Amino acid sequence: MISALILLLAPVCGYAGQDVRGFVRDELAKGLPWDGSSVEIDEIEIPGLEVSVGYDSMRLEMPKRISSPGKVSYALDVSSKGKGTKTVWGTAKIRVYRDAVVALKPLKGRMLIQAEDIKVARVELAEGADAFSSIDELSGMVAERPINAGSVVKKSFVKPQVLVKRGERVTLKVQGEKITIRSSGIAAAEGPMGGTVAVRTRAGKEVLGTVAGPGEIVINF
Repeated sequence: MISALILLLAPVCGYAGQDVRGFVRDELAKGLPWDGSSVEIDEIEIPGLEVSVGYDSMRLEMPKRISSPGKVSYALDVSSKGKGTKTVWGTAKIRVYRDAVVALKPLKGRMLIQAEDIKVARVELAEGADAFSSIDELSGMVAERPINAGSVVKKSFVKPQVLVKRGERVTLKVQGEKITIRSSGIAAAEGPMGGTVAVRTRAGKEVLGTVAGPGEIVINF
């Protein structure tokens, strides 16, 4: 047996047509788990509602709590003098929005993404899944595949820019509190900014360091 969630019983006068839809919108909004500024409720349909009747009281019931965006159904009990009480079923569309980074122009694969290539826009929750929410998050990232203008930039579409390539001769900077030694070596793997990479020194020893820039590895001791 499904227990109904009663949102409100409101003894008010003169509800009709758009007023009823406004009532439904307001009461649905009260039971949502998202911030009100990120929600839109539209496509409110109540097929059995007599728009010419003024209703004295209304009660909205939901079969269950709303936990995801999309189309929802509800029962609306309406009462009016001379007509008594009746129950009509209706539907509404709940849209939830979030901030997401979108491409301002087509981005080619392996292209370094610049701040002027992207912007933050308001998109529906489903479209913004796995998306970046700020431009700063894409600093030092390259497109791993072509991204169309206007498309949401998802985390799976990009990767950190490679600053050290496997087999590349790199500058090796070994530094301590009061001393810095510069040398060179061969990177055993590729790495992005801040990544850890193994380097084979000129003496044939393999050491681990941190990528500090293009072709530059730092080892702190």
